[in-house]
Amino acid sequence: KSPTLIIIQTDDTGEDFQKQLEGLADVCQEGTAAIVIGPVNDVQLYRHLTGMGISDYLVKPVSTDQFITTIASSLQDIVGAVDSHLMAVSGVKGGVGTTSISTMMAHVMAHNFKVKTLILDASGGASTLWTHFGFSPSGTLIEAARAIVDKDDDAFNRLIVKKSEKLFVMNCGAESILDNPVATQAFEMLLDKCLTLYPNVILDLSKAPVQLIRMVMARANSVAVVTTPRVPDLSIAKLLLKDLNDMPGAGNRIPTIILNKSGMVKSVDISVEDASEALQSPNITAIDWDANMFAEAENSGEFIGKAAGFKKYKEALIPTIIKMTGYKIPSDAPAKKGLFSFLNGGK
Repeated sequence: KSPTLIIIQTDDTGEDFQKQLEGLADVCQEGTAAIVIGPVNDVQLYRHLTGMGISDYLVKPVSTDQFITTIASSLQDIVGAVDSHLMAVSGVKGGVGTTSISTMMAHVMAHNFKVKTLILDASGGASTLWTHFGFSPSGTLIEAARAIVDKDDDAFNRLIVKKSEKLFVMNCGAESILDNPVATQAFEMLLDKCLTLYPNVILDLSKAPVQLIRMVMARANSVAVVTTPRVPDLSIAKLLLKDLNDMPGAGNRIPTIILNKSGMVKSVDISVEDASEALQSPNITAIDWDANMFAEAENSGEFIGKAAGFKKYKEALIPTIIKMTGYKIPSDAPAKKGLFSFLNGGK
């Protein structure tokens, strides 16, 4: 049986050795990872070996940390991050606050649960995700997908905006607003890549094409449906829940309902109890709406997590995220380092 990973140490990197590598490739399955440890630091040799399909070339002596990192990186490229979690956040219609909820959940996961998290938007030119993080979009989903197809890690990494130690945002949204953002198959390849690098991926599906929403919902580990406590929106939510329930594996991911903008007009709001009965779902979280806080954050470009009124949102979202992911708020004890922490994506 072909192994997943081969590590080869050699004192000879000449033509004979390279021919032996070609022979080895003939008896291994396509996609087998190979790390070569050699005697010389040669840029041309490195480029030639990686061009042949070698995962990495290391010059001996190799430190333990370098060895562990290289092994973890090679395995993640093949099998993905262990226990990577895809969270899909979908609104029942535009204007219910799906992007705001997605942004706040990403902030809480990165800063309170302290897990490495990537957030991206599937709506192309209609995306407003970037406004919540204080940058203007210069990339597109097509560029990101093309970087995956071309195996151009530098191009892919340039599309990632690092907002904090654990929080990352994909720079997209510069597409034409009248075009489909990306083909479904290409977007799925992009998701696969993201899940190998980030243990947690939050996908904002507001204004995304239906075919992308269907594909993401079918493979998501957890789903949040954002609605307002109004009869029309709850009616759409009920239809969406029915469709989700008909998908394969539905029993393993019971959607969480987020009643956003609660309290705006208390006299006509549908209560959590009544919404739970109407949707036949116990997983409902009511989120109050601070219109001034969100408007000020959007206009100033200041990250929403820094707003003075964010604390109440954090307190509401923490138990919701625990229910959706199974995570716990970590203690302040230092994390243990070692091979398994690398393989778990640093969680």
